[in-house]
Amino acid sequence: MQEIKFRKRNLLLNLLTFAQPEIGVAGPVISYTVQHVLILRLLMCYSFKSARSLHNLLFLVSAEKMDRQQLGFYDFIRTRTGAHSRVIQRILEDLKKERLYERPGLRITDKGRTIYANLGASLKPFSSFWNLCIEIVDRYGGNPENLNKAVFYHLAFRRARIGERILLP
Repeated sequence: MQEIKFRKRNLLLNLLTFAQPEIGVAGPVISYTVQHVLILRLLMCYSFKSARSLHNLLFLVSAEKMDRQQLGFYDFIRTRTGAHSRVIQRILEDLKKERLYERPGLRITDKGRTIYANLGASLKPFSSFWNLCIEIVDRYGGNPENLNKAVFYHLAFRRARIGERILLP
């Protein structure tokens, strides 16, 4: 029974595809993971002035629970400005390449909203992770600077040296 449940969750983490039809011609098929969709949801619901705040938020959320979460990110490296994840950075680059968000800051575009509207339901099995995101943003009053400072007080972050991997449970 447990093995079946595990396989079902892994299927949800597999790639989601969304074909973008252009005038009479099928556009390229773009593949997104549920982590892509999570970041799109974060960009829709919160305004991030920089990718740094997004990295730090997802570090705090991933580090909040002792058990690993399927939707969590666990490849963080300590930098001078906080926690940095190569996976998150790659996802942001994918989204930027597809023009799903724009600068200044990280503002979601109309195309990004459309993609999220079509794929957002895939996050339903991971509602506990999303609720944790909301809880942590609320804990720091929605202020990105408070969130960025909180990372420096996290024990796992403090144990790592600059340039080293942050060990999370």
